[in-house]
Amino acid sequence: MRTLTTIIIIIVFLLGGSLASHWYIGTMTQSLEAQLETVEQSVSTQKWEGAQRELKTAQQLWDKNKTWWTVLLDHQEIDNIDLSMKRLEKYITTQEIPLSLGETAALKLLVDHIYETEEFTLRNIF
Repeated sequence: MRTLTTIIIIIVFLLGGSLASHWYIGTMTQSLEAQLETVEQSVSTQKWEGAQRELKTAQQLWDKNKTWWTVLLDHQEIDNIDLSMKRLEKYITTQEIPLSLGETAALKLLVDHIYETEEFTLRNIF
């Protein structure tokens, strides 16, 4: 009976941890995507100072949460986001509209991809 109780407790902890990490990743990806959306809008209207401010806020949000993401996610995904943020920063600094918009879309796709790969679906299991 003690073994069964121990197994149930372990399963509850694993499921609870999995749900908590999924919720955390979901809320962080939504926040980051919303921030990148405002960067995209600022670039579209050629408000470069606003775009730089919004990108800096997005980078701070990313840096603040990156430590936990490295525990939960593949490091290659994190490196890709870091690289894309640096490219976007340079494109905004040089005021390149097409490159900035393209990199913003790529960055949003990378962030969204993380959430999709961490979802509990049959596609991700098999």
